[in-house]
Amino acid sequence: MYLKEKHTWILGATGYIGRALAEQFLGDRNFVCLGHRKIDLELMERSNFLMSSLEGLDLNWLERFPPKVIFHCARLAGSSPAKRKAAAEKGARANQRIIDYLVKLPYPPTIVYCSGTLMYGPQDEETDEATPLNPIAYARQYEIAERPWLKVKSEGKLDVRMARPAWILGPDSWFLHFFLKPAWEQGWVPYYGDGQQQMSILALADCAGQLKHVNEAGKPGTNYNLYSLPPISQKEFAETLADCLKMKARGISLEDCKAQMGLAETEALCSNIPVTTYHRDWKLSYQTLEGDLTSLLEKTIHQAEVTYGLLRKS
Repeated sequence: MYLKEKHTWILGATGYIGRALAEQFLGDRNFVCLGHRKIDLELMERSNFLMSSLEGLDLNWLERFPPKVIFHCARLAGSSPAKRKAAAEKGARANQRIIDYLVKLPYPPTIVYCSGTLMYGPQDEETDEATPLNPIAYARQYEIAERPWLKVKSEGKLDVRMARPAWILGPDSWFLHFFLKPAWEQGWVPYYGDGQQQMSILALADCAGQLKHVNEAGKPGTNYNLYSLPPISQKEFAETLADCLKMKARGISLEDCKAQMGLAETEALCSNIPVTTYHRDWKLSYQTLEGDLTSLLEKTIHQAEVTYGLLRKS
C-alpha cells in the first residue's frame, strides 16, 4: 500500500517567530508553510506555501500534505484588550476546528505550540514548567486561544508540547518598539519602573532552534521554557544596550509607564519573570547559538538598522 510522505508544517510562517523557524526547513520538499497578510517570495519559492488565515485553512490540505509535526506560531493579534480578546476567541474556534480533524487521524502529528512566559505572571524566583499559570498583560487574552490545545493535551488525545519563549530578542517586536526606537529618537535608552525586574533573554535564532529541539528531543505531552541567557535585570539590560549605542540609560517611573502606555504594556515590561527549565538534559543537549548579550545586541542593532534604514546616533 502506498503511504504518503509526512510533512513538517508551520502555522504563522510569515510572522516574527514563524519566519525565523522557517529558515530551519527551507528547501525541504516535505515542508508546508501557512502564511497570512504578508508576501514572502522566498517562502513561496522554497516551501509548499499556503496563503490563508488560520480560521480559513482548507483542511483538505492536511490530507494532501499529511503532517508529522505542526509548529503552531499563528497568534491572531489585536491592538487593545477588547480586540485581543475577540481575536483570541476567533483563534480558539480555529484551533478547535483543526483539533477536531487531527484527533480522527490514525497517526496524529506532534504539535509544538509557541506560547510565552507571560502566561506565568510575576514570580519571586526562577520559574520552571511546573509553575501554575497566572496570565498577565497580553497573555490574559492570548490564553483563550490556547485553551483547546491545553484541553486536548490533558485528555491525552494529541501529543501537544507547549513551548514558552522568554523575551525574544530580534530586530523587531518589543526590542525595537520599547528600547531601540526610543533610543534612536530620544538619544537615551529607557528602562521601565525601577529596572530591577528580572528578564530572561532568548535570541530569535535560538527561539527557532529550540522550537525545533522541542520536537526532535522533547517528550510527548511535555512543556518547555525557552531561553538563551541567565536572567538579567532590565536596568542592566538597558545599560548594556546603552553601551552598545554609546548612550546613557534612564528610567521611566511606573506611574509614567501607565500614563504613557497603559496597563497591559506596563505589566509586560515591569513584571519579574525570570525563567529556568525543569528539563536539564533537554536544555543541555541544545547548543545555544547566541551566548553573549553584548554581541547579540550589536548584531541585532545592525539587523534593525539595515531593515528600517535607521542609523546609529553618534
